[in-house]
Amino acid sequence: MQNEASKIRRFLNELTVYIKREDRGALADLRHGFSKATAHRAWPYVARYCNLTWERDRAIWLTVAAGAATQKDAGLFVKGNLGTVLRLIAGDGKNPTPDDLKSYDARFRRLLTCSDAEELCIHLPGVLRTAARKGAPINYERLFWDLCKWRKDDIGVQWASDYWGAHTLLVGGGECE
Repeated sequence: MQNEASKIRRFLNELTVYIKREDRGALADLRHGFSKATAHRAWPYVARYCNLTWERDRAIWLTVAAGAATQKDAGLFVKGNLGTVLRLIAGDGKNPTPDDLKSYDARFRRLLTCSDAEELCIHLPGVLRTAARKGAPINYERLFWDLCKWRKDDIGVQWASDYWGAHTLLVGGGECE
């Protein structure tokens, strides 16, 4: 696990350099990771970090790479999970109303129903592009680990908690009495 942790950090640091340098060629190649038809253009960048012959790992690395390459700045190491990001998008950067959250409910619920990381990676490109377009920062290291642990550690429950924000409505210690 330690080796994997250092690999994703090295990879994201490398991406940060491409973003800061505005290396349009590398970033364009990495964004091709969103599409199975053109993902081969991103392979030279991710092959040092993952085994391309493992479909699940390849999907995760390519999704993280393509998503991070869509960011307009190098803010790749922010706090929060994808539930937090979608909540931020729904509220246009402020605390969303229940009606604001309804506009993203169907999209968010679709993510939560994905049975495995590969299916989730198919549905993430639109969300990641929207986040980049709206300037909502994503913690790509956290996204990487969430994808790796999908359906093992109740990641969807964590995302749902941060999206619908029931914890923000609790008074006191937040425990049932």
